[in-house]
Amino acid sequence: MGNSCAGQLRMARFQEVLHYSIEASLRSSAVVPRPVFSQLYLETEPLAPHNGRLDADDEDDEDEENGSESSPPTVPYQKKPPPEGCCTTDGFCQAGRSVRLSSLSTDPLDVPPGFLLVGVKSSQVPDTLLVCAVDSRFLPDEQGRNALLGFSGNCVGCGEKGFRYFTEFANHINLKLSTQPKKQKHLKHLLHRNGQGALVRGPAICWRGHGEDGDLENLENQSQIP
Repeated sequence: MGNSCAGQLRMARFQEVLHYSIEASLRSSAVVPRPVFSQLYLETEPLAPHNGRLDADDEDDEDEENGSESSPPTVPYQKKPPPEGCCTTDGFCQAGRSVRLSSLSTDPLDVPPGFLLVGVKSSQVPDTLLVCAVDSRFLPDEQGRNALLGFSGNCVGCGEKGFRYFTEFANHINLKLSTQPKKQKHLKHLLHRNGQGALVRGPAICWRGHGEDGDLENLENQSQIP
């Protein structure tokens, strides 16, 4: 068991550092980022011990997810400070526009062809979902398959388009977290218009893992949504 936990910790750390190394490489125009293996093996801070439960920031998901004991502990996420003068209010994007489902339900929203409206879960505003437009190619089908890796989305609040990283988009909509945002954890529901034309919560997004057995990565309760 000890070796299994250590392996999970190392794998989680490797995936985290690899993500940042790739993103830094793509964004860098002059300075060469540190090699991913240098970051992984030369950093001196110890890994947090595995205590057999989810981190504090994931506790709000425990009511919706099963099998949480198999989830590896998350690596602390160092969020970049917001640009000076931008809006940092929960439920609003950095441009100061609301992205809450409760305030956008009757508004006409710009949804480009091939995009779907998706509800994002935020612990800061638990009474509502945040709304974003996501390229459907990066979302799974009803069987939880065929989703491309990565993210492509737009802000429906201010209309800014072309977010290529979920970390970047999470910062823009003020999704305040202390752990690395993963789109599978936060893109919770498809949204649709009801008979009265109001935007409402639709079916839960079925995310599947990429293991050999194809088990659900996010074992969420699929009971009927009220």
